Amino acid sequence: MKKHFMCTHAFFDDDAKQAFEDASIGMTDRQIFEMMKGEKAEMLSHWRGNDDFFFCHWYAEDEDAIIDHLDKVGFNTLMNTLPNEMPIYMAHDKITDKTAEEMVKEN
Repeated sequence: MKKHFMCTHAFFDDDAKQAFEDASIGMTDRQIFEMMKGEKAEMLSHWRGNDDFFFCHWYAEDEDAIIDHLDKVGFNTLMNTLPNEMPIYMAHDKITDKTAEEMVKEN
């Protein structure tokens, strides 16, 4: 069963950050989401500024599935990733009328 995860990704150094930017700067959002979708893990959202870290929302079987997918696309050589499972997931475009308690019990 897949679960929601928030991941903090931190580049190893400035060279790694530049390599990531060089690899992704010319890609469309559609191309990036297609690349970051696997059988066991898929990235749903991505937030990145100019810092040495950024955040992604993943839907995955477990933490290892995220790490494995990042390894498959070659990004594990550029950054550390800290996945945190989030059993309470609410979004304004996915109203469920469930309480936080109900969401935790489902996960």
